[in-house]
Amino acid sequence: MGFVAVFLAAAGSFAQTTQTISFKVGGTARSGVVHVPAGVNKPPVVFFVHGYGGNGAGFANDTKADKVADREKFIAVYPSANGGAWSMYDTSEYPFLRMLLDTVDARYKIDRNRVYCAGFSQGGFISFGLGYKHPEIFAAVAPVSGHIPSFSTAAALPRPVPMFLTFGTNDISNVASFMADVSTWLKLGGCDISSRRIQHPYPATNRNSTVARITYSCAQGSEVVIDSVVGGGHEWAMDTVKKVNTTEEVWAFFKRFTRSGTTSVGVEAQADVPALLHASYRAGRVRLHGAGEENGRVIVTDLEGRTVRTLAVSGASFVFDGMPTGVYLVRVDARNGSRASRFTIP
Repeated sequence: MGFVAVFLAAAGSFAQTTQTISFKVGGTARSGVVHVPAGVNKPPVVFFVHGYGGNGAGFANDTKADKVADREKFIAVYPSANGGAWSMYDTSEYPFLRMLLDTVDARYKIDRNRVYCAGFSQGGFISFGLGYKHPEIFAAVAPVSGHIPSFSTAAALPRPVPMFLTFGTNDISNVASFMADVSTWLKLGGCDISSRRIQHPYPATNRNSTVARITYSCAQGSEVVIDSVVGGGHEWAMDTVKKVNTTEEVWAFFKRFTRSGTTSVGVEAQADVPALLHASYRAGRVRLHGAGEENGRVIVTDLEGRTVRTLAVSGASFVFDGMPTGVYLVRVDARNGSRASRFTIP
C-alpha cells in the first residue's frame, strides 16, 4: 500500500502556504488541499471532509477554516473524493486519508496527539467512521449531517473518542436517526446518560439562536455534544444571527481534547490516563512500547476491523508471524486501561 509519487504543488518555506498534495493509492491518483499557517511548531491537524459533489478546495471556501487555522495555528487539510463522492459505508477511503496525514506529518512534524476530523454529509460518515476505526489516530471527531457507517460497531472502542454532532431538525435524515447514532456513541464511550445537560438557546448570549445543545460526560474526560438547529436543513451552518459558525464551534470542541484525554490549553494528559502505546513489527514479532510489563489481553485487527488474533501477553512483545503484509491495529487491555496503536508488516 505504498504511494508511487508525491507532488507538492507549492513547495518552500514554513511561511503561510496553501498547497495541493497529490499521490497515488493503489494506482489511483488522489489529492488534498493543505493550508499551513505561518510560524507553526508541532501543530495540530484538522481534516475537513466535504460532502457529495464537492472537493477539497470548495469545502475550504465553504467552511472558511483557513481563517480559524491561521488564528489558532493548526494545519487545515481538505481531502478530495474521486468524482466528488466518498465510499462512506466502508473503510476503502481510509488508507488515502492516513497517507495524506503521514505526508503532512513528514513535511511539517505535526502533533500526532492532536489530529481531528470534521466532515459534512458524506464527509460526516467519514468522520464517524474514522473515529471508530482509528481511535489511535484521531483525538476527536465532528460529523455534521452525517451518520455512523453501516459496518458493525459491536466492538468496544479502545478509548472513548469525543464526538460533536451537528444536524438540522429539517435535515435530510430525521432527528430520530441522528439520535440513534448518538445512543450508539454514548455506549461506545462509556458515557453517563444522567449527565445530560441542555442549553437552549445556544449560545446563551444570543436570544435569537435556534440552536439547542446537549452535552454528555463520558469516560476518561471524554464528551459527546449534539447541536440541533431547530428548523435547520442539510448544511454546514455559518449564520451567527440565528445559528452558529460551525467551523468555530468545531474547533472550540476539538482543542479541548487530545488522544490522551482532555486539555484546557496545551497537550497535558490527565493523570489517570494510561501512557500512549506504540507498536512496531520486526521479524515476526510485535514489540509494544509503553505497555509496561503487566499481564494483559492483546487483540489485533486488520484495517477492515476483522479480528485476526487474540492472545494473552506478559511483557512487552508477542509473536505475530505468518501474516500478510499490511497495516494492523493492536489493542492492549490491561489493569490500567486499554491502549491502541498500529503497526505495519512490510
